[in-house]
Amino acid sequence: MPTQHLSRRFIVFLFGVLGLVSVCFLLMFYYFYSAQIADERTQASHSVSLLLKSSLEGAMLRRDLPGLRDIISDLGKQEGVKEVMILNPAGEVRFASQPQRLGQIEAAIIQQFCPDCTAASLPLEPVTRFFTPSNGGELLRTFHPVRNKPECMQCHGSAASHPVNGILVVDYDAAPIREKGWVNILMLTGAGAVAVLFSAGAAWWFMRRYVLQPISSLDTASHALSQGNLAARVPVRGKDEMANLASTFNHMAERLQHSHQVLQSREQFLQGLIDAVPDGVRVIDPYFQIVVANRAYAEQCGVDSAESLRQQYCYKVTYQRDTPCPPSLRSCPLATLSAEQPTLKFMETLHREDGSLLSTEVYAARLPVTAGADLESECLVVESVRDLDKAVQYSHEQKLASLGELAAGVAHEIHNPLASVRIALQASDQILDTSQENVTELKDYLHLVDEQVEQCLNVTRRLMKLGTLASGHPELVEVNGVIRETLSLLRFEREQQGIGEALQLDSSNPRILAADNDLRMIILNLAQNAFHAMPAGGELRVITRKQGATVEIRVEDSGTGIPDAILAHIFDPFFSRRHDQRGTGLGLTITRTLVKQHGGQIQVAEHAAGKTAFVLHFPDADDVPNVAQEAA
Repeated sequence: MPTQHLSRRFIVFLFGVLGLVSVCFLLMFYYFYSAQIADERTQASHSVSLLLKSSLEGAMLRRDLPGLRDIISDLGKQEGVKEVMILNPAGEVRFASQPQRLGQIEAAIIQQFCPDCTAASLPLEPVTRFFTPSNGGELLRTFHPVRNKPECMQCHGSAASHPVNGILVVDYDAAPIREKGWVNILMLTGAGAVAVLFSAGAAWWFMRRYVLQPISSLDTASHALSQGNLAARVPVRGKDEMANLASTFNHMAERLQHSHQVLQSREQFLQGLIDAVPDGVRVIDPYFQIVVANRAYAEQCGVDSAESLRQQYCYKVTYQRDTPCPPSLRSCPLATLSAEQPTLKFMETLHREDGSLLSTEVYAARLPVTAGADLESECLVVESVRDLDKAVQYSHEQKLASLGELAAGVAHEIHNPLASVRIALQASDQILDTSQENVTELKDYLHLVDEQVEQCLNVTRRLMKLGTLASGHPELVEVNGVIRETLSLLRFEREQQGIGEALQLDSSNPRILAADNDLRMIILNLAQNAFHAMPAGGELRVITRKQGATVEIRVEDSGTGIPDAILAHIFDPFFSRRHDQRGTGLGLTITRTLVKQHGGQIQVAEHAAGKTAFVLHFPDADDVPNVAQEAA
C-alpha cells in the first residue's frame, strides 16, 4: 500500500479549506455588492422616478401631453437608461421613449412584478429587479406605480376602485453594474489570493517546523523500532507537546530495549538449561507449532540446530505430515491432555526427514500460558523425548556396571583358593625349616597351590570374557560351555539365596554364530532375573537342545511368575517389577536387543507362579543352509 505523506495531505487540506473559504467570501461579497449596487441604482431610479412622476403628474393635471412625451423622450436619452414607458393598469403603453412601443399591450411587464395582480390590486410601492430580455443583455427594471390622488379622481374615478392610475417603467443597462462588480471582485480575489498564499506559507512553515518534522522523526524511529532496531531514538527539540511526545517515545524505547535484553538473557538461560538435559525437550503451542526445543531433540530429529525447529509444526517434524495427526491413530498430547489427565506417557516412532526411524519414549505435560491459569484455558505442552536406541545400547561401561552385581560371588570364589594357597605355603615353609629331606610332602603342597591358582585364573578368565568389548564379527560359540562358565560365576549368589541348579545340556554340544560375551550377558541377565523372582529360594533349570535348524536355550525358574497385566511390557525399556525395587528396567530389553542382533528370537513360554520359562532360538551354526546364509 503506497504511503500517503502527511505533508501533502496537509497542503491539499490547507489550500482546499482556504480556497473554499475564499470562494464563499467572494460569492457573499459578489451577492451583497451586487445587491448594494442594485439598491443604490434603485434608490437613484426611485429618486428620478419621483421627480419624473411629479413632472408627469403636473403635466397630466395641466393636460400637457406633448410636454409629458418630451419628458419621457429626454429621460430615455439619458446615459444608462435603455427605455422609459408609462403603462395604464391594463398594461397598454400610453407613453414611451421609443415611439414604436406606443399602444402595445405589455401586460407581461406587470406580471413580472406582480404575477397574480389585477388592475384593482396593483402594488402601491416601487419595485426594482434584474432581468434578461429576449434580445439579450441584462437590464435593471424599475416598476413605479402612479397612485390615484383626489385631484385625479375626476378623470380616473375613485381611489378605492382605481388605486393606481398608471405604471412608470424605467429600464437601466445592467452591464456597467455587473462589470463594476466583477472588477471589484477580481481586485478582491487578487488581494485574497495574496493573503491566502501568505497565510498558507506561514501555516505550512509553522506546521512543518513544529509538527510535521517531529512527526516524521517519530515515524522514522517507530519504523526502525518495528524492524528490530531497539537503539532507535527521536531527537528532542524544545519544550512543547511534541518534545514531550519525543521524550516519552525515547523512554518507552529504552524500557523496551531493556526488557528485550532481559528476555534475551532469560531465553539464553532457558535454552542453555534445556540444552543441558540429555533427553530431547520440546514445547508445543495450541496451534501445533514448536515454541522451543533443545539440542538433544535437534539431534534426534537429524537437524543442525534447535533454532531451526522453532515455528515448525510438530506433526511435520515427527511424522513428516502436512496436516495434524488424527487423534484416533496417534497419541496426540494436545487432544488427550486435560484437567483430569494432566500428564501422558507413550511410545512414539520419530520419522526423520532422511527417511530413518527412531524409537522414543515421550512424557508430556500441560503448562499454563500464564501463572495460575486454569488447565482448561489455553496451555502449552511440554514433552520430554527419550531416545530408546541409546537407552538400550549396552556399552562396555554398562556391562561393567552389571558385572558389579557379581563382585561378592567372584570374591568368594577367589577367596577360598587363595586361603588354601596361603595354608599350603605356610606348611611348605615349616617343612623347609624343620627338614630339607621331606620333598614328597612339599611337592603335594606345591601341587595344591597350583590347582588353587588355576582355579582363580579360571574364575578371572570367565569374568574377563564376560566384560570384554563385543567383537564386530560373529564367531563360533559353544553354547554349553558358555552356560556352564557363566552360571559358575553366580554359584555363590545362588547358594546364598538357597537356589538349586539343574542343567540339561544337549550332548551334541550345539554351536551358534554370535559374539561370545554377548551370549554370556544374555545368560547372565536371564539367570539374575530368575534369582530375583525367587527371593525365598527355588530351582533354576537351563536346557539346551537342537530343533531342526535352530538351537534352543530354555531358562526356567520356580519363582513368583509374571502377571498377565504386565506380560506385554516386560521387554519395554525402564519397566521393572523387581521385589527389591532396585532394577533399572533394562535387563530384558538389552537381552532382546542382543538376541535380535544375532538373528535369534526370545519369547515367554510359560509365566505362571511356580514355573516361568524364557525360550531363545538361534540359527544352528552347524546347519549347512544357515552357514551359507551367514556367509552370503
